[in-house]
Amino acid sequence: MRSEASSDVFKVWLYAMASVLLGTWVSPLLYDAGKAIAEICATKQTNGPLEWLAEICRTTDFPGFFKVGVAVFAAILFLPFMHGLRGGRAAAGGNPWSFRLPESARSSAGGQRLVRNPHGLRQGVTGFFLVTALFLLIAGVMVLAGIFEWKTPGDGVAKLVLRAFATALGLAVLQEILFRGIAMGIFLRAMRPAAALGLAAVLFALVHFLNPPPGLNVADPDAAGVGFELLRKIAAQFSEPRVVLGTFTPLLALGGVLAYARWRTASLWLPVGLHAGWIFTNAILGSVTMAANRPDSITWVISGAALQQGLVPLDGILLAGVLVNYLTAPADDTDTPA
Repeated sequence: MRSEASSDVFKVWLYAMASVLLGTWVSPLLYDAGKAIAEICATKQTNGPLEWLAEICRTTDFPGFFKVGVAVFAAILFLPFMHGLRGGRAAAGGNPWSFRLPESARSSAGGQRLVRNPHGLRQGVTGFFLVTALFLLIAGVMVLAGIFEWKTPGDGVAKLVLRAFATALGLAVLQEILFRGIAMGIFLRAMRPAAALGLAAVLFALVHFLNPPPGLNVADPDAAGVGFELLRKIAAQFSEPRVVLGTFTPLLALGGVLAYARWRTASLWLPVGLHAGWIFTNAILGSVTMAANRPDSITWVISGAALQQGLVPLDGILLAGVLVNYLTAPADDTDTPA
């Protein structure tokens, strides 16, 4: 690891840990405040935005407030984190950078800059439709095999598709800037590409694994330290081989494919498209399909409760990685980005 950038690698992990721990700590306070707003609006007439917020708070359980707490502190700590990076200051003046390093702060000894990609939009659209078509095909096969069943979505099809696409695009852009644009850029300056890609995949998988799965909750949301109780339950899933194999491993593979796409193209267009397709497909299929088998059945290991869990989605992600490698193959192998 290059000493020049090793401290920034440590700060990436410190930022992630601080966001999780502080979000965990504040989650009971957010839960109590949210439920108080819901109770007040239930007995008094208030304005539209407050009633909208109250309705969300009324129907959200504790894990939902846990996720909000982590997201809030990730946003609060973001600017101090960026300002504290050794690569985040110009050599003279010390001005913080926002989305990319100043020229004077970039390491000339290694790493990989994000470059202007003349084929970026085409790569992003291709990545989106590649993942969407692949996983819709997989879902169709699993429905025919009886592993999934159709169900009626709560909203109309057009509204469901538009909402899923907007959510997928927004989340994909934000996460790719954070994970592949910033964190992976730091890793590439500090270590060899293979190690940087692996570390970026691990960070992506760990952060997403902290998202409480459906059904995981706490007995008493008002108890002291309940946020850390939920965090312990999430961490305890690493002792369950079925969860590690069916949930963490696909996330790790997805993080690896997205990191590889960023490295092969030296831009975020392709990983944004791939990531948006993944989120979009899972949002659509989660609304129109459901698992047909019990959680203790062998098919649960194969498919899980949704198309983002299990060995079949893992195979789909790996196949997507093979296609990414094919689509981004340089005309001359010597032109592969360093």
